[in-house]
Amino acid sequence: MEPQVAPLHALLELNTDLLLNCLDGLSDEEARRRLEGGGNSVAFLAAHLTDTRHFLANRLGHPRANPLSRYLAEASSIDDLVEWPTLAEQRDWWRAVSRHVGEVVADRTAEELRRPKVHRFPLEDTTELGLIAFLMQHDSYHIGQMAFLRRQLGKPAMVYTRGVRLDKD
Repeated sequence: MEPQVAPLHALLELNTDLLLNCLDGLSDEEARRRLEGGGNSVAFLAAHLTDTRHFLANRLGHPRANPLSRYLAEASSIDDLVEWPTLAEQRDWWRAVSRHVGEVVADRTAEELRRPKVHRFPLEDTTELGLIAFLMQHDSYHIGQMAFLRRQLGKPAMVYTRGVRLDKD
């Protein structure tokens, strides 16, 4: 693995586990519940992050079929969703795309990581490395929201347990 991508790959793996930890102990109904003040639900954020990992795989030239497409295709916001996948499905899809993206990121060459103009995110570095960095920050931001929401739903705080949930529920 190229040294410059190694810390980002570590964040990718950490965030993979942390999202699953955020879902731990939530029912489908709880995960879809929105707080009185509005905003996103845990389930929506999980779907958004799974969709984003599919986007990353695609931008890095290794797309895979996105099972969330049928749910998100016509939606521009959470209010547009009429059907939801189960949390069990979301966990499976998250694990699958995360394994795939982890392998793709780990295999990037120094030349690929320097490829410019790969994205238009609010970051000066438009390289693949910049894209990966931005999306790892994006993961962390939304996982923080999920951790907050689970506490507002009366659940215990998300734990930082690593690596125990990637291959099982």
